[in-house]
Amino acid sequence: MTKNKINIIDIKNPKFLKKMSIKELEELSNDIRKFIINKVSVTGGHLSSNLGVVDLTIALHKVFDSPKDKFIFDVSHQCYTHKILTGRANKFDSLRKTNGLSGFQKRGESEYDSYEAGHSSTSLSAALGMALARDKNKEDYNVIAIIGDGSMGNGLSYEAINHIGSIDTKLIIILNDNEMSISKNVGAFHNHLDKIRASYKYNNSKSNTKKILNKIPLVGKKIEQGISNFKSSIKKLYLKEGFLFEELGLKYFGPINGHDYNELLMYLEMAKKETKPVIIHVITQKGKGYEYAENDIIGSWHGTGPFEIESGIRINKNDNLVTWSEVISNHLIELTKKNKKINVITPAMAGGSKLLKYKELYPNNFIDAGIAEEHALVLANGMSIEGLIPFVSIYSTFLQRGYDEVIHDICRMNTHVVLGIDRCGIVGEDGETHQGIYDLTFLLPIPNIVISTPKDSIEAGNLLYTAINNNKPFCIRYSKDKLKYEKKDYKMIKIGSWEKVTDGKDAVIISYGYLLNKALIVKELLKDKIDLSIINARFQKPIDEDMFKDILTSYKNIYIYEEQTIINSLGSYLVNYANMNNYKGNIKIFGIKDKFVLQGSKEEILKELELDEESISNKILENYDK
Repeated sequence: MTKNKINIIDIKNPKFLKKMSIKELEELSNDIRKFIINKVSVTGGHLSSNLGVVDLTIALHKVFDSPKDKFIFDVSHQCYTHKILTGRANKFDSLRKTNGLSGFQKRGESEYDSYEAGHSSTSLSAALGMALARDKNKEDYNVIAIIGDGSMGNGLSYEAINHIGSIDTKLIIILNDNEMSISKNVGAFHNHLDKIRASYKYNNSKSNTKKILNKIPLVGKKIEQGISNFKSSIKKLYLKEGFLFEELGLKYFGPINGHDYNELLMYLEMAKKETKPVIIHVITQKGKGYEYAENDIIGSWHGTGPFEIESGIRINKNDNLVTWSEVISNHLIELTKKNKKINVITPAMAGGSKLLKYKELYPNNFIDAGIAEEHALVLANGMSIEGLIPFVSIYSTFLQRGYDEVIHDICRMNTHVVLGIDRCGIVGEDGETHQGIYDLTFLLPIPNIVISTPKDSIEAGNLLYTAINNNKPFCIRYSKDKLKYEKKDYKMIKIGSWEKVTDGKDAVIISYGYLLNKALIVKELLKDKIDLSIINARFQKPIDEDMFKDILTSYKNIYIYEEQTIINSLGSYLVNYANMNNYKGNIKIFGIKDKFVLQGSKEEILKELELDEESISNKILENYDK
């Protein structure tokens, strides 16, 4: 125990680290890990990734001078220690809550947050941009990108490295290698890093190379050049597995132990003195300091809800319910039993999308493409052209990255690719980078595409069955919420057909997915004032023209209630359709206005957006045209 024990809550900035000894740093690491475990067990959050980078983050703040020096955490969900060291520990009880501390770097939250991202692989491009701006402005500071090897598998990282390696500007890349993205990494780049880690020659190369090079005298310019060439040859001999980075134009250090302060501080100081791009390959243990997270190989502790620290048991208020992801996965398992042409593809979300059981049962029908959304979609397109039926499971927020592939490849060629759009609508605690409120906005204008959102497990199974048995690009959207898994004999649903859930003579609410149940609550709240009909618009494209035309002639008041941005929503589509058909009644869209939606619980966010049942009831009363 050190004499001057640091109280984590009292930390204002990282300057105190400069005078700390190795022993004190190790003690601080232990305290911060305990702090993170305690806080995340209550609030939920990204646990494993943050436990793994505690030592690395402390070392970075000790060697460099933030906020002058810029730290860019890739994805940035692993920035909890960074937040603690920059004076935000006292806000951790509000982590990921409404008006609370963001789970990611946030420029508006602190001067120490130089960039922000919720999607992977942006750090290298952003860091290079900052470094080039620094040079043009004739300023002097360091730019450090901290990127995980899962993110290095994304094409954006390759594009950035291709550029970085071609120019001579000072830039430091920290490759945080924990063999994981969310779950176990896949791909050739990951396999290359495996070889570096495992290579006996590499592990012994540092001492062997030093022994040889230390015996070489540095005499004269020509001899010096010869020695430089000889050093390069020795390096290639011993470091041939890791030499890829240097061939790309980056000076390479590593791999080094990301939990050994002696190694970390030494190599960071070396990198600080370099004048050209450098990469430090740091080996860390994801989940370090918490047994359940350390032993996790499927990613269940990457992001977690509240849990009991001692037992590792999740605190689940709905034990009898499952996620929509699990419902879809269960239906896929059932349907693949009868149709082996079905193949499931995911861009590194096997755990999050609950596909691990499917993978276990049908390993030859499952592909994890890594963090490579564009590749996953074009891969699926190629498989469909040759007669397979690919189902691409992809989060709504990550589908944004594959927009060109959906338009240019899948829909333009009108191929049989099924898109399972997970986490659509308001996601909640992860904030604006993860809200799935834009997929309808960018998908609706695309020709050939079918877009659907089921109201329950039975309808989900039938829509999936319909998608598999129709030779068209077909989207099935589902939220992060929980429900009861139910299964009946699958049956086809007519594409574009809607369903009248309840009758009502005064007005109609058109809704779909999660909000359909809230529409039924609205009907109950208004039953003594307005008799509402509720329509399940399970297809957002194509629409049920026959039913909507009947609605236009039967109702003076029409309300569209949805969990999407109003701009280019189903509501906007229906309003335009109504205008084209000379509808003279009152039609109103209840959706998300033109702004980013911050973090918080889903119910709190809906209330803030005035999309909760009470707000909708009041709005209908205000807008009801008698």
